[in-house]
Order: sequence, then structure tokens, then C-alpha cells
Amino acid sequence: MAAGAIPRQAEDFQIERLDGEVILFHPANNTIVHSTETASLIWHLCDGKRTTDDIIALLTAAYPENAETIAIDVPDTLEILAEHRVIVWA
Repeated sequence: MAAGAIPRQAEDFQIERLDGEVILFHPANNTIVHSTETASLIWHLCDGKRTTDDIIALLTAAYPENAETIAIDVPDTLEILAEHRVIVWA
């Protein structure tokens, strides 16, 4: 995945919090993906306009103390979300 790649949420996925867990689900095809708070935050930022670098920059600005891990975690998380078809690359 290139740094300039643009992720967007796959259509019809929704996010819910149930019993302290975060899940992404697609009601029409019964797909459920368990998520972390961090992954759900990244998923929310996948609007089809922001690049991977944009998402990293936004999160780094909000959490500067975690800048090093954000630069690693965002691309890794996006790859996992793409593998589960929760995001697509625009």
C-alpha cells in the first residue's frame, strides 16, 4: 500500500458498540468484524478523500506522544481492514 493510497469505508458497513466491544458489521451479508477502539477511529477517518498519510498526520496531531507507533499502526490496521473488506481503496 502506497502512502498516498486513499481508503474509504466499504458500503453499508456500520459500527456498533456491544458489551464493551466495537464491531463493524454489514447487515445485508451478515459480516461481522471485531474491532479495537483504535481501528474504529481509523475506520471513521476513511472517507475516500484522505490518504493514508493524511490519516497518520491527523492522528499524530491529536496524539503526538504516540507518533512513532501511529506511523506503523495506521498502515497495518488499514491492511487488516482491507483484508476483511471493511474498507476499499479509492
